[in-house]
Amino acid sequence: MKLLSLIIVSIVQAASAALPPQYQNMKDLDVMVGYIRAHPRISSTLHSIDLPSYTIHYGNGCKAVFERVLLDRPSGWTGPAGPLEFSHSSCDAD
Repeated sequence: MKLLSLIIVSIVQAASAALPPQYQNMKDLDVMVGYIRAHPRISSTLHSIDLPSYTIHYGNGCKAVFERVLLDRPSGWTGPAGPLEFSHSSCDAD
């Protein structure tokens, strides 16, 4: 019985460690919108936000690309994804 309880607690903890997709998407979108707000040129010429590719399209064919920070985690660990951060831009953002 104790072993079964330990297994159930372990499964529940592992399952609750990962962030559900809708919450992860909102966190990622907040990072990208924050970047847009911090750069007037982007906000004034914004065309689209491509969340699946972590890309902001603005200006005349310009894009700002974000990447997920890779976290060093133990094998099999199911924690939330690393944070999204700005990687590079094809044009000056300022």
